[in-house]
Amino acid sequence: MTKWALLGFGLLLVGCGGSSLNASNFSHDYLGTQGPGDVWSWQIDGSTFTATNQTLGFHYSGTKSTLSTGFMKLTVTSSDDPGVTSGQSAYALELPGTALVLKPAGADTKQPIIASSLGTNPAGPSVSFNFVAVGSATFDPVNDQAYGHVTFAVTGNNYNGTSIRYAIDGTRLQDGPSNFIGNNGLMTDQGTPPATGAMTPSGVCALDYGPQKGGVIGVKQPASNIDLTDLASKHFRGFLINQGKTQCVDVTSNGDGTLHGAGYDLNGGVETGTFDGGSGVTVSFTSQPNPGEVTVHLSTSSGTESMAAAINVVDGKYMMFCCGVGQDGKPYNVILVEG
Repeated sequence: MTKWALLGFGLLLVGCGGSSLNASNFSHDYLGTQGPGDVWSWQIDGSTFTATNQTLGFHYSGTKSTLSTGFMKLTVTSSDDPGVTSGQSAYALELPGTALVLKPAGADTKQPIIASSLGTNPAGPSVSFNFVAVGSATFDPVNDQAYGHVTFAVTGNNYNGTSIRYAIDGTRLQDGPSNFIGNNGLMTDQGTPPATGAMTPSGVCALDYGPQKGGVIGVKQPASNIDLTDLASKHFRGFLINQGKTQCVDVTSNGDGTLHGAGYDLNGGVETGTFDGGSGVTVSFTSQPNPGEVTVHLSTSSGTESMAAAINVVDGKYMMFCCGVGQDGKPYNVILVEG
């Protein structure tokens, strides 16, 4: 039984499946990362996909379909990766032209792939992002950042700012410099640890600090507070990444200002609509210290936990990037998109 089922229960950028979001027949290109630091390129069109693990030099191609649960299914028909065979499937969510998140083909222990579309750099003269952490292999819940926000001053291709950083319990940590050079949305930083990632014009960001060092994911900060009552009335799909496993999840409104989350069975449940049999988790939004920066309370039969979320509306849909710390002190991520 998964921790999402018990929780109650890293790293993704997603759009919701189904309806108009996956109906496009246009080709979309994405660049993304996968722990422990692999760089990927993807191309998705109406019925096929191609992909390259640029770090390892492996190539993949196959067919694309949409499941009744709203998730995208990518079936491999050709690959030179010795760990992947023809007929294996990956599951994904796409916000066409903005972001792509995948649960890779093969074992559930494979790290998710998080990819953003590249185009132009986010426009200045300033731009602000809320973010949550993708915890490193040595994550410390007391001293390491779980969430925060940053405002960049934009001068040409230079993005210079200071990250305001918080631990999972809301304690403010030492501020950190955030200085990037943008190249058509690809962001590079020579800080410590060095970061590579993407910022899309529509307002999604993903940064990778390198093998085993974690990263951050987030969205552009909204101009005003998110309506949390409206947020809690929506339906979401997404992924939970926890201690080496990636699980497809579905989240529905309880009708009382809270959400109910459930995980699909890891043995093909996302294809059949079968959940894993756990009681699920109740999600409550507790505060909003800055616009779109939201603290979250999780409750299940096994106890309670805290999460932090970066939330905004992207292409007309709520996107939620969450970081939580389990009762064992280890970090996990939940990525949800309205759909």
